[in-house]
Amino acid sequence: MQTDADLIILGGGCAGLSLAMRLAARGSDCPRVAIVEQRELYERDRSWSYWRTPGARLTHLARREWPAVRLSAGGRSVSVDCRAMPYQTIDSGDFYAEAWGLIRRNPRIAAFLGESVMARPVRMEGVWRVETSRRALRGATVIDTRPPLEGSETPPQLWQSFSGVEVECPEGTFADDQVTLMDFEPDVRGSICFRYVLPYSATRALVEATVFSPERRTAAELAPELARFVARTTAGRATRLIHQEYHAIPMGTSEPLTVPLDGWVRVGLHSGAARAATGYAFQRIQRWADVAAEYAARGRTPEPLRADPWITRRMDSLFLDVLCRQPERAPGLFLGLFALPDPGPVLRFLSDEARLMDYLKVMRSLPAGLFLREAWRRVNS
Repeated sequence: MQTDADLIILGGGCAGLSLAMRLAARGSDCPRVAIVEQRELYERDRSWSYWRTPGARLTHLARREWPAVRLSAGGRSVSVDCRAMPYQTIDSGDFYAEAWGLIRRNPRIAAFLGESVMARPVRMEGVWRVETSRRALRGATVIDTRPPLEGSETPPQLWQSFSGVEVECPEGTFADDQVTLMDFEPDVRGSICFRYVLPYSATRALVEATVFSPERRTAAELAPELARFVARTTAGRATRLIHQEYHAIPMGTSEPLTVPLDGWVRVGLHSGAARAATGYAFQRIQRWADVAAEYAARGRTPEPLRADPWITRRMDSLFLDVLCRQPERAPGLFLGLFALPDPGPVLRFLSDEARLMDYLKVMRSLPAGLFLREAWRRVNS
């Protein structure tokens, strides 16, 4: 059966565009690609942050980087000198512009914007058939980056829900040499709540309210915390709203990563893109896209995101168990983690570039008794 594309990418978000832009950069060696995305227009809708480790990708897109981050709770504060691995952030608008600039210059990639996928792809005579709201597409391989249907996924251990605003204030409002990574406050609903501030300049900052909880929180539910955090960050000064964003990231799931189904591969936040214990996803997606593009260019089916090393999965899962059962311990745990004299081990651990000694140092920074009890409870439950 004839095909319209060698590769059909369902969903033009971070994962889909990351793969497409790498294939587009191959010029005439790019396979025939079709991208199906329900959005008609792309607007800035989120920010991605990470530490600029030696393995970080697309760092030229960073809007800003900072040499230090700070965590605080209950009158205690920890400042982390991360000049060796600066904290960076990328605006999605800049990423979208970069990706589509490359994609649109390659005639071997067709983009179908404003179209929804109407049903699960069907394999017929060795070819995948995808029905959209406007057409039927046939392809040898399908990369599905869409979230699963509501109710079809295994609930994660926790949800990381965050709502933020970028505000502009009078000169001198923000100290822009340090990121407020986590400023914890008590949450009457028994979850983990903290303020997150990216000071882009002395007059502009992104302020977010973040909650770790068993249930996903909506932007409306986070509005009271966000308003309080903005007032605290700006000290009540007049503000001008520049941008708003909201997102919810699954943290940890009992399901293994999706195995390719004869040319149909699932990739995305619900399929291993987000690190279980942190929610960091951008650099994990970029590393996957590098490998997936090599596979696709050779006519092979790209693999899903690779599972984290066994020790990382066990540590993340145990850490999330503790947070679920004892959320009041979260501030002390995170501050203790970042209080290491040398921040390198924890930054590499959070960035998926940990060495053996890094794992050991991270373990030693956490209260052994607490985690041993949780591990024993899990074994006997």
